[in-house]
Amino acid sequence: MTEIGAANQIAAKAVRATVAEPTGKLARPASGALYSAIPAAVMRKRCIAVLASFALVAAARLAPALPGLNWRSQTIVGVFVWFVLCTATNALPPVAVGVGAPMLVVCLTGTKLASAFSAFNGNVFFLALGAFVIAAVMTATPLGKRIALAITSILRSSRLDRVMGGAMAATVFLHGVLPTVSETALFLPVAKGLTELPHSSKDAGEAARVRKGLIITVAGLTPLFAGALFLTGAFPNLMLAGVLAHSSGIQITWLSWFVYNIPLWGLLPVLFFATRRWFHLSGVEVEDAMVALPRMRQELGPMQWSEKWAVICVTGGFVMWVAGPVTHISTGMVALIVVLGLFAPWGKLDAKSIGGAVMWDVLILLGGAISMGNLLYKSKAVAWLAGYVAMPIKALGIHSPILILLMVVFGLHIARAGIVSAVATGAAFIPVTVGLAKTMGLAVLPFSVIVTNALGYAVFLPISITAVLIAFSASGMKWGEAVKFGAILSVVANVYVVVVQSAWFDLLGMPLR
Repeated sequence: MTEIGAANQIAAKAVRATVAEPTGKLARPASGALYSAIPAAVMRKRCIAVLASFALVAAARLAPALPGLNWRSQTIVGVFVWFVLCTATNALPPVAVGVGAPMLVVCLTGTKLASAFSAFNGNVFFLALGAFVIAAVMTATPLGKRIALAITSILRSSRLDRVMGGAMAATVFLHGVLPTVSETALFLPVAKGLTELPHSSKDAGEAARVRKGLIITVAGLTPLFAGALFLTGAFPNLMLAGVLAHSSGIQITWLSWFVYNIPLWGLLPVLFFATRRWFHLSGVEVEDAMVALPRMRQELGPMQWSEKWAVICVTGGFVMWVAGPVTHISTGMVALIVVLGLFAPWGKLDAKSIGGAVMWDVLILLGGAISMGNLLYKSKAVAWLAGYVAMPIKALGIHSPILILLMVVFGLHIARAGIVSAVATGAAFIPVTVGLAKTMGLAVLPFSVIVTNALGYAVFLPISITAVLIAFSASGMKWGEAVKFGAILSVVANVYVVVVQSAWFDLLGMPLR
């Protein structure tokens, strides 16, 4: 789970108890060094993954070039596979993978350093940097939990479904500045606290359903469903923006991404009613909800000036993001301005505690992923990969953009099953998706946005999304029930995205063909 960084320790602790990697004899730490106690079986798997990935790179570099590739592009494909394999298996730390992939390209192909690390001085990288710092402020101070509890309390009801609706609204509100897994870390304690309150159900089975429904919806599914709504809401969104800017000259602003994805707000009520029906939450009363929520807020103490200053800075950032088309200030520059404002001396924010909560490892991993996508385009390897994906579709003689999208989306879902890391998923599929649009003669922007969004709604298996895996583990939900509920929800969400968002892009004057 490479997305779990310093800002996600609460969620990480919850998941370790139930989704621990296979146990075995602990690897003995070297004398005088600090190492985590990694089970020997896990260490062996990681070593095998590292050796296998480097063997693939060596084979790609030394073997004769495949038809359609030259030695350089084949080597870059090999490094690309190395990146995905190391990230998906967690074989190497995110920082090592993010820096190592472009470095391997430089060493093995003679690519210039600036070209190989192109994403690290791009607009999207600085946007991610700012977003991660803002997220750290929300999680390292009481501000995030304060906002979450305030919005959850708005409905002022003891009905469980209304309390859940309030918590969902709070999750969506905060998603503009918090990535999915950080929201899970923030809302997991809130959801668990609500499940521990006495409620009208005296049946043990229904009490279990209340626990499952609240935790999986508030801490897992709502952060996931809100991920596509904001450019800064999910790692693949940022990766796609970076790849499109480099490969197609398409600049996506925070506001334009929001507009493209307005129809996906319709999936939030679908999630609410589906969860309420599946877990039979309608009519359940949470007797102490209106006592417990204010008490939780009171325990946080009065709002400090540093928190108020953070609200002022973040609000100013949102205004500048929305006004981007008028001010012509890039989203990345706005993010840096917000960071500068946050740490002004009069803001009184503790820079050390905030810095320790920033997901620096994931930021470097994102930079490496976007850089690899750029390198794949420059080497023409994307067109080669996309050609193999497009081959069966062309063989069937399918010309309908909707049918092509459905085939691509569900085909990629099969390929991505079991890849927990959102960065690994984006690195593996976003460059190919953009290349596939060009190969199939479809508009790059709507096609790639729709496919990327659809891949985010991956709850066929509870291990396919980090946030859902954490919530699933904390809820005590059985695997079979999770798969059954997740499969139905995933199919509905993916068909909705393909059909409704395609129609929306038509209305915006950006048809698929």
